[in-house]
Formats: sequence, C-alpha cells, structure tokens
Amino acid sequence: MAKRLQPLPTDEALRRANRITSLLAKDTWFALRARAALHTANDVISQKSYDRPSRFADTYNVVQNSMALTVALAVARLFDVSDPNRYPVEQQDKASIPVLANLLMRHDVQHALVAKARDWHPQLTGGAELGEATCSEALSTAFALYETHTKSTDHQDAFSRLRKFRTSRLAHHLFDDLPTDLPRFDDLDLLANFAQDFVRATVLAVEGSDRDLGHEEELKSRIDRAFWDTALSAIFAAAD
Repeated sequence: MAKRLQPLPTDEALRRANRITSLLAKDTWFALRARAALHTANDVISQKSYDRPSRFADTYNVVQNSMALTVALAVARLFDVSDPNRYPVEQQDKASIPVLANLLMRHDVQHALVAKARDWHPQLTGGAELGEATCSEALSTAFALYETHTKSTDHQDAFSRLRKFRTSRLAHHLFDDLPTDLPRFDDLDLLANFAQDFVRATVLAVEGSDRDLGHEEELKSRIDRAFWDTALSAIFAAAD
C-alpha cells in the first residue's frame, strides 16, 4: 500500500517537472547516442562482410557487448520507478519518464505550464495564444504517447524483460536466477523510440523548444558509420 504523503505543493511539483525534463532529455540523448554507435557498428560488420575470422574478433565482441550493456542500462534508467504501491510515483526522486508523466498529469502543473507558455513569443502578434496552444498540444501528445506505452502489451513486455535483466545482471548478479542473454535489440529500440518521442513532446511543453532527438540521432549515425568504416577497415587490414 502506498505511503500516505502530503501532495506536493504546486511550486515544488513544477520545479521537479522542469528539472526532470532537462535531465531526461540529456539521459535520452545519451541512450540514443550509444544506440547509434552500436547499430552502425553492426551494420558495417554485416554490409562490409567483416565476418571472416580475425585475431581481433574477441576484442571487437567485448566492445560490442559493452555497448549493448551501456544501451540497456541507459534505456532502463529512463523508465526507472519504484513500486507505486509503496511510494507514490509523482513523489519519487527519479528523473524518469513515469515520474515526469505523473507530475505533468496534475492539473495545477498543466495550468502553470500553459500560463508560462504565454511568454514564449513576446515579439509576435498573438504570441500568447500561440504559446498556450503549442504547450497544450505538446502536453496532449505526451499524454497520448504515455497512455499508449502503459497500455501496450509489447511495450510492457519489453520493459519487463529489460527491467529483469537490469536487476539480475546489471545492478546485481543474482546467483539463483537462471542465466539470461543480452537484452533484445528490438526491446531496446521499442523503448528508446518511445522515449525519444515522449521527450520531444515534454521538452516542447515545458521549455518551449522543439528537440528532435530522432533527427539528431540520424546525424550522429552518419559520423558513427564513418568511424566504424575507418576503424574496422584498419583492423582487418592489419589482421591480414
């Protein structure tokens, strides 16, 4: 049963929403950067036929597994939340999607954000109304995305598998648990893509800026691909 705590005052709830939004954007961008590095490495390996035996293969496998674990930990942290039956989600001290979503669902927080958004475009005629509309639409998008995530069997199963892996293999190594494989790439992609979209909507609603992390990841992937092309070509040339 959740502890009975006094509701957060509006000012504190708003402070937390602002703080978490900023941290969550940074954490999501870290996860996407790590994912881009991992995926482009795998793409170059398969497309360039770098699957022949090499004395450097084990070293590369260590690097690849380390990147996969980094992505898994980074994505899992975005959804970190304690048992809501023991501690109300909105009062947890985690910079995560569930905590932010619960804070933004408060009507007083929404009203405060919309009021603040009236000052986003002081130089424009009708700027106050534009700010209000943009903020309200972004909040609606964030809520729709979060509802889809919480009600989707695929999303919840993916999170359940990732959380179990994090608990039994990353944060701890529980000796009575059966050994588990590395996290599934499709689980990581599903959750990371949702986080990317949710963060874009919440950053727009809270800060008034359109942070398109998907586009930023595309640009990052081009650089990563060039890196792996150069690195792997040199590695296999040296091994020949």
